[in-house]
Formats: sequence, structure tokens, C-alpha cells
Amino acid sequence: MFKSHIKLMVLKQLSNEKLSGYGLMKSIGELGKKPSPGYIYPLLKDLEKKDFISVKKESRKKVYSITQKGKKLLESLETNKEEMLKSMMRILEPIAEKKEIDRFMKLKSDIKKENHYLQDEELLEKLRNAIFSCYKNPEKRNKIKIVLEETIRKLGKLR
Repeated sequence: MFKSHIKLMVLKQLSNEKLSGYGLMKSIGELGKKPSPGYIYPLLKDLEKKDFISVKKESRKKVYSITQKGKKLLESLETNKEEMLKSMMRILEPIAEKKEIDRFMKLKSDIKKENHYLQDEELLEKLRNAIFSCYKNPEKRNKIKIVLEETIRKLGKLR
């Protein structure tokens, strides 16, 4: 995951509750890939240095909370995300096919409604890369189609 993505996740988690570094790693791990201590603590130090979070010592552990500046940043990012999606729509609309617009609108709706997609974003990106790296080869393309059809069939059974 991108460092900025985890920073955003940290700010979101801290906007809901105060957490220790371990608590943050655990809650982020429930949403996606669990960051390591060597990754999360320097990130927390950076967010604290920039005054997006504050830290208080409670017994033997440090507890982090979001600051007013962090809340404003989070609000701004949420607003900008919506504006970015609208801008992409305006740019794509004249050249996109109806099917593409429908898919984009569904993705936009899913992102707005739930953040479950973000939990598996890294895994889905790896899948996309694996598919497209093989897709150029016609022989591999047919094998990919077979694998995807089988996967779709199996996923249908999970519903």
C-alpha cells in the first residue's frame, strides 16, 4: 500500500477513537494489510510532527488522537475525492461508451457507500496486473478466459 493511503487510514481510524500504535496496526490490519511496527511508528511520528495527530502517554503505552488540523485534512480529502470523481466523469463522458460510464458510476457508488473495496485494493491491483501482463499473448488470453470463467462460476456459488 502507498504510505499516503495508510496515513489516510490512520487519520480515519483516529477520527473514530483514540488508539495506541498497536491498536492502529490491528485496526488497519482488519481493513487490509497490517502494517509493521517499523512502518507505522515512523509514520505516526511524521503525522505528529506535522500536527495532524497528538500523542499522550497512558501508563506504559502511547495513545494517539487526531487533532483539529488532522480533522480538517480528512474533511478536505473526502471533499476532494468527490470532486475528483466528478471531474473524471466530465472528462470521460464525451469519449466513453455507455457501458464504461455505468461501470464508473457503480464503482463511484460502491466507494461512496462502503470502503470494503479499499480493504482488498492491493490484492485486486495484483490480480489486475497479473491478468493484463498475460493478456497480450493470444494463447495466454484464452487460458485467462477459462480461469476467469471458472472463478466467476465459483464466486457465484458464494452468493
